[in-house]
Parts: sequence; C-alpha cells; structure tokens
Amino acid sequence: MLSGYMKNKVKIFIASIMPGIFIIGYNVGTGSVTSMSKAGANFGFDLLWAVLLSCMITYYLILKFSKYTMVTRQTFIQGVKKQIHPALAIGMIIPLSLVIIAALIGLLGVVSNILEAWSTTISDSGFSAIWWAIVIAWLLYLLLWNGSYAQFEKFLAILVAIMGSAFIATMFINFPSIKELASGLIPKIPEIAQGSDNNPMVIVAGLVGTTVSVFTLIIRSQIIKETGWKIQDAAKQKRDALISATMMFVISAAVLITAATTLHLQGIKMNSVVEMIPLLEPIAGKAALSVFTLGILAAGLSSHLPNLLIIPWLIIDYREEPRDTRTPRNRSIMGILTLISTLGVAFSIKPVFLLLLSQASIAIILPVSIGSLFYLTSNKKLMGTSSNKALDIIILSLIMAFSMYVSVLGIKGVFIDIFHHL
Repeated sequence: MLSGYMKNKVKIFIASIMPGIFIIGYNVGTGSVTSMSKAGANFGFDLLWAVLLSCMITYYLILKFSKYTMVTRQTFIQGVKKQIHPALAIGMIIPLSLVIIAALIGLLGVVSNILEAWSTTISDSGFSAIWWAIVIAWLLYLLLWNGSYAQFEKFLAILVAIMGSAFIATMFINFPSIKELASGLIPKIPEIAQGSDNNPMVIVAGLVGTTVSVFTLIIRSQIIKETGWKIQDAAKQKRDALISATMMFVISAAVLITAATTLHLQGIKMNSVVEMIPLLEPIAGKAALSVFTLGILAAGLSSHLPNLLIIPWLIIDYREEPRDTRTPRNRSIMGILTLISTLGVAFSIKPVFLLLLSQASIAIILPVSIGSLFYLTSNKKLMGTSSNKALDIIILSLIMAFSMYVSVLGIKGVFIDIFHHL
C-alpha cells in the first residue's frame, strides 16, 4: 500500500517539474555548451560570474513571465499584442525567427561535424558531415511530424540526464581550487581573445544570451498556459523554476570549468567542433571522442527539436490557435527549416562562429522583451494585487540596465565579427 502511494507521489512530483526539465533541455543545449566552452577556452574562469548572474536573472524572469500568464491567462506574446501593440509583437517574432534559423544551421553543423570526426573510428574514411546532417535533420522532422508536447518532455528529460552527467562528472576530475573559482566570480569583461574567430564582446553576449534566453521565457509562458497553472500554483511554479535555474547553472558552470581546465590550459581557442573533444579526455581518455559525441548529440537534439518548433509556436501564439504543430502550415514551416539547416551544412558555414553570433543576437533582443514584461506586470488593471511591488521595480530596472549593456556589447561584437569575415 505504501509502495503504491510512494510511486504515485513520485509520479506527481515528476509531472510537476516537467515544464522545468523542458526548459533545461532547451536552454542547455549545443548553443549553451558551445558558448560555455568558448568562454572557458578563451578566458579560463573569468566569466563564471556572468554564468551565475545570468542564471539568477533567468530564475527571476521565469517567475515574472509565469506569474503574468497565471494571473491573466494570456501568454507573453498575446499580452504584448493586446496590451501594447500588435506591431511590437510582430517586431519581436521576426528577429527571433531569424535567430532561430541561424541557430538551427549552427546546431546541425556542430552535431554533424562531430559525428563526421567520430565516424573515422569505425571507418577509415568516415562519413561526410552532410550525410550526417541529412539523416539527423530529416529523422527529427519525421519525429515531429506526429509528435506531441508530452513526448518531447520525456525525450528531453533523458537527453538532459545524459548530457548533464557527462559534463558534471568531467568537471570533478580536474576540479579547480576554491581560489580559482572565487576569482571567476569577480565581475570583469575580458578584452582580448587572440586566435578566436569571435571577439570577446560576442563571447560575453553569447554566454548571457544563451542563458537569459528570450526563447526560454516565451516558451515558459506558453507552457504555463498549456499546463493550466493558476496563481494558486505559485509555490509549485517557484519550485519548478528553482530546479530549472539551479540545474542550468550546474551544467553550464560544469562545461565552462571543464573548458577552463582543459582547452584553456592547452591554448585551444575552440574555433572548430573537433577542438572541443579534449573537454572529456580527463574522464574518458582514449574514448573521449565517443563520449563527447554522445554528449554533444544529446545536447544537439535537446536544442534542435524545440528550435524546429519555435517559429510555428510563435505564429500559433500570436494567432491564438490551438498548439498543434501537425497542421499542413506548420509541417511545411518545419520542413523548410529542416531544408535550410541541411543546406547550411552543405555550404560549410562555420557552425561554432554562427552559433556564437546567434546566441549574441538573442542578447540584443532581450531588452525589448524585458521592457515589455516590465510594462505588462506593472499594469494594475491586468495584474491586480500581483502587479509589481517596489522591490520588483528595482530588480527589473537593474536587469533592464544589465540587458541593455550586454545588448550593446552584442551589437558591437556581431558587427565586428561579420565585417571581419566578409
């Protein structure tokens, strides 16, 4: 009797944290692994403070985006459309869609390139990245053809467990001293990234952009509405957000620390995917390539799947339609995105470079989203007693200032990198 009761309690608990697991699976994917690895490889522990601050900001914003939806029963996009102006909602959806296209190309490029390198261990000549890209991209498209949100949650939970375990275990092999970690928590912006395809401003903006992700916050709002949580579920929602933000920090910090104790010490700037392989050598030795391939595949799939859904979800959200991605329109959109990402690999676009640019671009869009949230949650007619209090106004103002600073870094860095590579 007790056993059955406990099993039921465990099932209820797991179901209650699934929205948070989905967020971790989406947020801590190949883009995050690439950004954290790049930061650790180029600057050692210097940007650990930015990871911690970004995860704290993400936790707070998850609560605010969720509260808005729980009180009003509107998603964030619907709130912007109805309470501010439809043009602003469209003006957010278009650049977000362009960022997603760049991210899809970069993600598929990273995964297919690492699989190409791994395939040389089972065949002398290996298998070309483009063939891996075609197989993976179109298999995922077929999975989404008849998929459902519940299936994605379970699938992502498995991938997150695989990915997180690999990087956390590796971190402890060469765990740095407390003094080194403490030095990384002192805020500083590195000025030089010699030998790197991306300049320091893009790396910093990319690190923040992939952690305080606009996509994560918008999806969170959609999931809260779909889950049916109301303001009475605030305690459950806070616990879910805390688990999500904490795991996000643990996994992200583990990747950065591992890169700092491996790639940075070897002078590797991580401009290509293959340069990431030494990350897992401390724990895997000669099997590092195979273990890293599994980890990056898990990270890649956990990001690529939701990324294919983002644009259809944004359109559905704006049009206030049922969240069904199996309509002809949405299947066509996902098919076009799959084709574009495959062509990106075929044309040998640098995946690491492109991923960092896409992550930095997210940071550029962030201030508009936070400003809109600030306005919406301050509206007493909408929010009633749940509207922003004095402490919320102070915190949101500080977050807004930080996001604008990072946005300026991102804009400068993106232009420098693009013109440098023209």
